[in-house]
Amino acid sequence: MSLELKKDENGDIVTMPVTGWVTGTVAEIAVLLAIEYSETSQEIDTDRKLVQFGLTPQQSLQLAEKLTTLAKRVLEPQRGKSPN
Repeated sequence: MSLELKKDENGDIVTMPVTGWVTGTVAEIAVLLAIEYSETSQEIDTDRKLVQFGLTPQQSLQLAEKLTTLAKRVLEPQRGKSPN
């Protein structure tokens, strides 16, 4: 099964600004990840939502590794640029 990303009428991928998160454990057997977000950048100060996930420890490690890899990929081209 392949996941389909939500797209707008122009075919662009829809993203929602993340405004915060909380992590913890659930009964010491799962990892809790709660993500606070707004549906649009205009709603950041007025309308925030929260979604809560329960992940296995293995899923948490895989997600952390993938996010780290992607963040490094995004930051890499920026390292050689001057601050101007």
